[in-house]
Amino acid sequence: MERMKYMCEIKLCEVLHTGTVATTLALADQHHCSKLKDACIGFINSSNRMVGVMASKGYESLKRTCPSLIADILEKAAKTRRI
Repeated sequence: MERMKYMCEIKLCEVLHTGTVATTLALADQHHCSKLKDACIGFINSSNRMVGVMASKGYESLKRTCPSLIADILEKAAKTRRI
């Protein structure tokens, strides 16, 4: 079962999308999928995707249900950009 979970995690990392990445991040955190969680945070923080992600329904839900993940996103952005 762990192998299947890992294979799904890898596949999901390949198909991240601005409109669904916040929901995927919440699920990755809930199911302890660290590779997928890191990929989601990296995706959100790369290029200029943050505005699109913040406009998604998933992001609104993430703010309400998983505020610690918002902090993770900001911390990673600060470390990456050295703000």
